[in-house]
Amino acid sequence: MSSLRRQHFAAQLPPLFDATPSSLKEDAEKLIAGTVTTWDLIVSQVQAEDATFQNTIVPIFQDENAKSQKQRVLNFYASTSPTKDLRDASSAVGRLFNDAEIELYSRQDMFSRVDKVMQQQDKHVEPPLDAESVYYLQKLHRRFYQNGCGIAAEGQRNEFKAKMKRLGDLVRQCNKNLNEDNSGIWLEPDELEGMPQSLIGRLKHGDGEHSDHLWLPTKVPFSSPAITNAKSEATRKRIYYAVQNRMKMNVPLFRELVLLRDETARMLGYTDHASLKTADKMMQTPQAVEALLSDIRTAVAPLAAQDVEELLEIKRDEAKSRGANADELYFWDLAYHSARRSEKERQQDASTSEYFELNTTLAKLLDIFKHLFGAQFRRINVRGQEQADESLVWHKDVQMYSVWNVDGPEEFLGYAYLDFFPRDGKNSHAGHYSLQQGYEKADGSRFYASSALVMNYVRPTDTRPTLLSLNEVRKLFHELGHLLHALFTQTKYAALHHVDRDFVEAPSMMLEQFFWVEQHIKDVSFHYSHIDSSMREMWKLTLADQDETNLPEKPVQLSDDLVRNLARTNQCKAVQDQLKELFFATYDMLVHTPASHAALESINLTELFNKTRSDVYKVRGGEALGEGWEWCHGQTIFRNILNRYDAGYYSYILGRVFALDIFETGFKEDTTSREAGRRYRDMVFRVGGRQAEMKTLTDYLGHAPSTRPYLLWLQGTRSGKRPSTIGEALRATP
Repeated sequence: MSSLRRQHFAAQLPPLFDATPSSLKEDAEKLIAGTVTTWDLIVSQVQAEDATFQNTIVPIFQDENAKSQKQRVLNFYASTSPTKDLRDASSAVGRLFNDAEIELYSRQDMFSRVDKVMQQQDKHVEPPLDAESVYYLQKLHRRFYQNGCGIAAEGQRNEFKAKMKRLGDLVRQCNKNLNEDNSGIWLEPDELEGMPQSLIGRLKHGDGEHSDHLWLPTKVPFSSPAITNAKSEATRKRIYYAVQNRMKMNVPLFRELVLLRDETARMLGYTDHASLKTADKMMQTPQAVEALLSDIRTAVAPLAAQDVEELLEIKRDEAKSRGANADELYFWDLAYHSARRSEKERQQDASTSEYFELNTTLAKLLDIFKHLFGAQFRRINVRGQEQADESLVWHKDVQMYSVWNVDGPEEFLGYAYLDFFPRDGKNSHAGHYSLQQGYEKADGSRFYASSALVMNYVRPTDTRPTLLSLNEVRKLFHELGHLLHALFTQTKYAALHHVDRDFVEAPSMMLEQFFWVEQHIKDVSFHYSHIDSSMREMWKLTLADQDETNLPEKPVQLSDDLVRNLARTNQCKAVQDQLKELFFATYDMLVHTPASHAALESINLTELFNKTRSDVYKVRGGEALGEGWEWCHGQTIFRNILNRYDAGYYSYILGRVFALDIFETGFKEDTTSREAGRRYRDMVFRVGGRQAEMKTLTDYLGHAPSTRPYLLWLQGTRSGKRPSTIGEALRATP
């Protein structure tokens, strides 16, 4: 990396993405072998009764820290590499790491030594540790226990290990099926009515028997605008079914996964999988989660009923205009009639996207981060580095940045990667990936983090740039918040770099609130016709029927009136968003809190998914058409429940509860305050997972977390239900 050194990009060189299928396997095996060697050495040199933090725990975390520089990068290829062989090899590497972790953390010889250190700390026999080290030790000890070290019989421990390895295989296979999915449907010309030309122009033309058809992929960038705009209900239903039923091969895999989770939790002595997953989280018990969901459901129920009635009335009016009747609202109607709720809002959404071209918007969002938090993103010339045979990114589309804290003396924070556009084999959802976790090295210096955003926006063409809706701007700011959180975090231990699952969404959800503030919406807006001459030419193509000598001039920014309206159109969208989160969280808890394992075996998971959804939304599906309760198997595309949000999807709701409380406390009066931004950076972002998240939250808020701001936001009024706290929910549980 001589060229990077010459350019003095940073105090630390970035990872390279130059792996081959064979090198992925070799590197993974070396990392695993290194850990085994380290642990074997500890066991051979330290008797259990002589174990101390220094002779046992220090070498464990030093190996963890060093391994964290490479492990996540090796796993990352499975989700993003354009090369199938690399994706497959990375997926296989994921299995190696998963199996090795199960073997390592089920080792009784090492557990006996860690347990001894834990006992010494509890009895104050050892010299006292700093708070972060105590917290690390507690989590390390719990990790051994949750990997079967609390199971007395060796035969049962071996059975437990086999089941855990199978769980890892199931997750990887389900994810691979989702990532490799290229499903879609052929649409006839008359089925395209209502769909935007910007979508139709991107659809592939067929040949042979499909010569007059267009291929609509089920991936979100295509299916979402199609189902939102297709005038034909039959077409919307076809699209909806295609999306929901595209993962038939995951039906038996998902069932086996849920059953195995329940089995392994019970083998560890837990009542169910949710009890295992919440034990060391902020909510502590499934009962606390269920109490929260019940409160939210009570609050949202009247809003949901009103929403359904409004949408059904819109559907009836549209049907009447065609001389038809409409008595039922179906799931495939929601997006379409929500968009039609107000024709003015529909036109507003279409026109406002012209003010949020991706790259221009990104630059303005990053400017906000610099102003509030002192974080500066500096673009790296990836192409120039590749000419020096340095593979700094995994695909030519990826943007790379070095990130610096410029609040005072410059401080390097880490590397950021932005992968914006869909491609075959790439993970189809939007999310943040931590590639390298930061930690304190033995000499007191830091190893810096690297993080990536993997998104799926519509790819720009020669005639149209990538334009974002205002909601997509909010989501981008949200995901960038995850990235910044990861880069600002400063912990001693790589294992504590991230926060627990039920707090992870809160810091970024807070940032979404900035884009319900009029000034931020206006400041970030910038019509793409004013960016440069090529963009202006693209815009002129949308006005093909007008006299070029008398083209209307678009304002550079959104008008004050339009911005005011945009800032007020929160409520309708909020209801649908909260219903979605409430439904997924409810289903997640239902499948992970069965009364018994036998009860879970008797549950039809597809039927439960559809019944729960209908019950929460108060909307019907295929069952209303005589197709039964297995008309779709949407649980198989519920990616979050596969990937670390199992018995934890409620964190999206809890995160918003916390986020709104944080916003009210820290930013309500002034969202441009540098002082407020620095305080948030130092008290939330920098802390990471080095202490209990409830302590981080209460230290920042200065009070126990409250649901009051959330309920007021949900109701769209400044008066609402009696304030309550998360603490009340916790105290109310048995």
